[in-house]
Amino acid sequence: MEKEFHRVLLDALTEAMVRKSVVTVKNVENSSIIVVTVTEDEIIISLSRIPSMMNDVISAVSDCLGRSPDMVYNRVSVLKDDFIIYYMVWLNNNEGGRSFIEKEFSEAQNRITYLSQKALTYLQDMN
Repeated sequence: MEKEFHRVLLDALTEAMVRKSVVTVKNVENSSIIVVTVTEDEIIISLSRIPSMMNDVISAVSDCLGRSPDMVYNRVSVLKDDFIIYYMVWLNNNEGGRSFIEKEFSEAQNRITYLSQKALTYLQDMN
């Protein structure tokens, strides 16, 4: 991913953090869409169309936040069957993190590919 796109992604992250809202970034070059959602409990980056960009997105955001994501997973869109959305989640709050993981693990369609030690601890506490 080019440096200009890194800058745009980090600007979107900053805007979402300040506003505690959703910011969308569209990359015209490869038709990808990145949605940055920030709440008090978590930061969620969702990526559509180009899964090969996921590592670049994780790298840029992790460098900015100073920590790796707590969850990485994907699922088929509820709106369009052949459209897969990739999610990267950084948990901010212990209680909110527990609730988020509980909610995501109750969704059968999620294909979870990575959980941090923090997320694993929350999951073990649920059982």
